[in-house]
Amino acid sequence: MSPRDEPHEHAGLGYPGPRTIAEDSDANDNIYATIARARRAISQTSPWRLLCLALDFVKPEILQPSRRRQHGGSSSRGDRASTAWLDGLRGWAAFSVCLAHMSVYTHPRIELCYGALIAPSPDSGHPSLRNATPAAVPGLRLFWSGGHFAVMIFFVISGYVLTKRPITLLSQLPPPLPLPLPPHQRQPQQPFVDALHSAMFRRPLRLLLPVALSTLFFATSWHVLDIATPWPERQASLGAELWSWARDLLKFGFFFRNRVLYTYYNIHTWTIPVELRGSCSVLVWLFLWGSPPSVSSSSSGGSGVLTWRRVVATAAMTIYLAVGAAGAWYAAFFAGMLTAEIDVLAAAAASNAAADGKLVYNQNPHPRLPWDGLLDFLRRRPRMRSVLLHVMLAAGLYLGSEPSSDVLKTEELLGKCRGWKTLGRLIPAPYTASDEPESVQRWFWLFWAAWLLFVSVKELNWARSLFETRFSQYLGHHSFALYLIHGPLIGLVSERLFYLTGVKRGPLSDAEAAQFGHLMNRWRDDPRWWPFPRHPTPSAVDVLQPYWYGLEPEFLVCVALSLPVFLYAAELGTRLFDEPGVRVSRWAYRKLVKKS
Repeated sequence: MSPRDEPHEHAGLGYPGPRTIAEDSDANDNIYATIARARRAISQTSPWRLLCLALDFVKPEILQPSRRRQHGGSSSRGDRASTAWLDGLRGWAAFSVCLAHMSVYTHPRIELCYGALIAPSPDSGHPSLRNATPAAVPGLRLFWSGGHFAVMIFFVISGYVLTKRPITLLSQLPPPLPLPLPPHQRQPQQPFVDALHSAMFRRPLRLLLPVALSTLFFATSWHVLDIATPWPERQASLGAELWSWARDLLKFGFFFRNRVLYTYYNIHTWTIPVELRGSCSVLVWLFLWGSPPSVSSSSSGGSGVLTWRRVVATAAMTIYLAVGAAGAWYAAFFAGMLTAEIDVLAAAAASNAAADGKLVYNQNPHPRLPWDGLLDFLRRRPRMRSVLLHVMLAAGLYLGSEPSSDVLKTEELLGKCRGWKTLGRLIPAPYTASDEPESVQRWFWLFWAAWLLFVSVKELNWARSLFETRFSQYLGHHSFALYLIHGPLIGLVSERLFYLTGVKRGPLSDAEAAQFGHLMNRWRDDPRWWPFPRHPTPSAVDVLQPYWYGLEPEFLVCVALSLPVFLYAAELGTRLFDEPGVRVSRWAYRKLVKKS
C-alpha cells in the first residue's frame, strides 16, 4: 500500500480515513517551538499583512484553488488514492444527516413508511394527511430521513479503515518458523504493535478535542453576540455558561457511561462515545488475535494466531453482536474489520499470483475459509458477480430506508408497511426485549443495509467513482466539521428561516413567542416578492397544504439558504477544530514515544 493509500486519522466525522494533512517533520514536532515561531512571525508582521492573513483564513474554498487541490479535485482519476471513495461516502453520509435533521425537525412523522397516517383531521371534514410523498419512497427517502442509516455507514467505515493498516502489516510478516524460539529470537512485530499503539492513543484526542472546541465556540457565541437559541437553555452569564460547559465536557469524556451519550451543547454528538467504544473494541480484538503468544510453535507464527482463525473469529463476533445481542452499532465496526481482512487476503492472493514463482512474504499458509468457494465461483463468473453486487446495492438502499420512530413499537411502526411487516417480524428477540428502548429495533436492519451498501460500492467501479468526484471529496474533507456544526446552526440560522417562511407556524409557547414571535411569517406574508401560494390555515401540520409533505417551497427555500451557510461554517470548522485535532493528537503521540 502506497503512502497516499495509508489510512491515517482524518477529517471525517471523527473517523479515520485517507491522509489529507501532510506529516510534520521531526524538526517541527515541538509544539512550543511552533508557538514561539508563530509569535515571532506575528510580531514582525505589519497590520496590513495580518489583515490579509485573516481574510485568507476565512476565504471560502471556492476562491482558493490551492485548498481545492488538497482534496484531489484537480488531479486525474488515476492519480487519486484508492481509498478516496471512502472520504466521498463519508461526506455524503454527513450531508444526509444534515438534511435529515432539518426534515424531521420540521415535519413530524415523516420518518414513517409511505402511506402511513401523519395527522388525522376529524374536525375539518377533510381527509387525513398521509405520508404519500416522494420524500417517503424507499431510496429517495434517504435524503429526508436517512440520518440513522448514515450513522451506521460511519461505523462500518471506521471499522474498515481503522484496522486496514494493522492487518496489512500483519500480512507482510515472514512465514512462521517451525520450532519454539526464545523471546529474543521471535519474529519482529514492532510495526504492527506501533500501529495499534498509535491508533489507540490518538483516537480519544482525535475525536474529543474537536467536540470540545466546537461546543466552546457555540456556548460563548450566544453571550458575546446575544443570540437567542431554541435549545439548549442558555445560562444567565458567560461565566456560568463556561462553568456549565466544563462540567458537561468532563461528563462527556467518560465514553463508557450509560443513558445520555451526547454533550448538552450538541445532541448529535452521541455517536462520538459509540465511535470510541467501537474503535477500542476492534483494536483490542486485533491485538488479541494478532499479537504473538508466549511460545511460538508450528501452529502460530508472525501473526500470533493463524489468519484463518482470526478471520473466522471476527466473523463469529460480527454475527453474535448483530443477531445474538442488540449490538448492531458495534457489529458494524467488526463488519468493517472483517471486510478489511477479506480485502487483504485478496490482495495477498493477487500478489502471489503475480509473483510467478518468486518468494513473496504475505499471508501465512492457512486452510480455506468457509466462503472462499463462493468467492472463487463468482470471480470466475464476472457477469453473475456484477448482478449480485447490484442486487446487494439495491437491498442496502431498501433496508436503509427503514421506517423509524422513537416511540412506536415494532408492530405499530411496521405492521401496516408493505414489505416491512414481514421484515419487522424477523428482527431478533434481543432488539425487542422489554428492557430495550423502542428505538433500538431500527438498528438491526440498518446494520445489514450499511454493510451491503459499503461492500457493493467498494466493488462496483461506477458506484465508487461517484464518491471520487470533486464535490464528494469536498464533502468528505469537511464531513466531521459539518457533522459537529450543523445541529447548532439549525438552531441559530435555520430556526429563524423556518419562522420567516412559515414552515413553523405555531401555536407558539410563551418562550418561543418572546424569542421568535417577531419573525412569524414575515417573508411568507409579504406579497411583494413571495411567489408561492400561502397555506389557508396556520396549523403545525396543515392538512390542506397543496404541496407534497417535505417538499414544500417554503421548506426548500430554507434548505437552499441554510446549506451554503452550513458548508462554509464546516470549512471554518475544519480549520479551527478538525485539523488542530489531527495535529494535536499526532504531536501528543510523538511526545509520548520520543526517545530521551
